[in-house]
Amino acid sequence: MNIFIFRPICRQKPQQGVFLAISRYKIASIKNSVPDVKIFRLDPIEGKVPQFFPGQFAFIHLLGESGNSVLKRPYSIASSPSSPYLEFGIEMRGGQMTSRLDALREGQTVGIEGPLGHMAYKGEKKAAFIAGGVGVTPFISTLRHIAEKKISGTFVLFYSVRSADRIVYKDELEALQKKNPGIKAVITLTREAPPGWMGECGRINDALISKHLPQAKEFDWFLCGPPEMVKGVRACLEGLGADPKKIKMEGWG
Repeated sequence: MNIFIFRPICRQKPQQGVFLAISRYKIASIKNSVPDVKIFRLDPIEGKVPQFFPGQFAFIHLLGESGNSVLKRPYSIASSPSSPYLEFGIEMRGGQMTSRLDALREGQTVGIEGPLGHMAYKGEKKAAFIAGGVGVTPFISTLRHIAEKKISGTFVLFYSVRSADRIVYKDELEALQKKNPGIKAVITLTREAPPGWMGECGRINDALISKHLPQAKEFDWFLCGPPEMVKGVRACLEGLGADPKKIKMEGWG
């Protein structure tokens, strides 16, 4: 089983001898999503968006006055591979990078390096995804791709958030399930649910997984969220009989 920890903790290094060029992108739009999360749409200034697999990530570079990179961080790509732009859903955490991303405006330029990462969806017909918070972004890319390409199969997203007002891409998740009946989104709130909440409550565990997907051992699994959550869910999946070789993970924090 390969483990890839997301963002500042650890990251897969490029192969020796491989140079990853930085391409310039214009910020086409910035949308405020749920509290503290912004959706950035980036258009390539020259050429096209590079080919990538759903679930991969890219480095966003902040550029200096001369166009050189002054700071970079990796973020999962939320757009589908067929989109003519790149989209990122980023939580404004107040760190060195996100505080500067938060100050960016439409029309400004950033650098993109990538794609990278092995947590890639490659056409599996039975695939399940487990996300915590903004860790849902790589799976938005995947589900968009599955819906656009009309891929048949069973695709289940387990998505854990603190509260109902923090469900990123909520409306689109509902639309994707209607667009492709093979897609199912299971959203669970870890804090108090609002009146009328029809989803699940509590953390993702073996009971919740078994309730919605009793055939865990038959699926490929993709996990993205805080490291402790990812480790705990991996243990649950192995306890349910999931093949460790079919579990791909990234943690962020």
